[in-house]
Amino acid sequence: MTFTSFTTFMTDTRAHRNSIGFATWRATHVGALLAAFLLVGGCASTGGGSRPLTPAQLSARDGGIPPYTPADVAFMQGMIGHHAQAVTMSSFAEGNGASSEVRVLAGRIAVAQTDEIAFMQNWLRVRKQTVPTGDMSEMAHAHHAGMDMSSAAAGGAAGGMMPGMLTPAQMDTLKAARGSAFDWYFLTFMIQHHRGAISMVDDLMSAKGSANDDDVFKFVSDVVADQTTEIDRMELLLRTRPKP
Repeated sequence: MTFTSFTTFMTDTRAHRNSIGFATWRATHVGALLAAFLLVGGCASTGGGSRPLTPAQLSARDGGIPPYTPADVAFMQGMIGHHAQAVTMSSFAEGNGASSEVRVLAGRIAVAQTDEIAFMQNWLRVRKQTVPTGDMSEMAHAHHAGMDMSSAAAGGAAGGMMPGMLTPAQMDTLKAARGSAFDWYFLTFMIQHHRGAISMVDDLMSAKGSANDDDVFKFVSDVVADQTTEIDRMELLLRTRPKP
């Protein structure tokens, strides 16, 4: 697949998504979308650098910024806080005696979502929008103070509790749990957290004109694909853990 045909594919995909609703589109098209990404990545790695730039690439090279909506901005600001809590949850695994399977999973979640926080912060910074810190110590301070961590880490942009985020009581339970109990709570709460993130993507994709920026569209597609896969994995692990 060439870059031009990929761009056409993305345009057609967005139009189809808008016509049938994102939830239905996601259920049937995530696999095809991922395959397209892999094909494009393969072409880019073997093209030898002689491929002429498209108008979109020229615009990007010259600092052009694709159109975006307030919903795109609110999503990015809110998702930074959402991701920051997942990183904080994952940071408990090593010290709380998690099993090796859960430690590996938590490590992967922490690395992936830390990278995604940096991507979202840069996306907002380039567009001169308010950039939440996503600071873990800020999250911890807010948690210990009994604050709503969703709005604290998001710089107050999202307001209120975002879907799937743990309450202060749930965070206390997770932080106090040890060994097999930690495994059970981590898996249960992270499944809840991931489902909330996918719900946030569904809401964004339902907003008129949202995610037409290719960077946003690719990012949310990755979030859905990665976190759906991780939910499947966590559900399998949870079946082998006794409830505390």
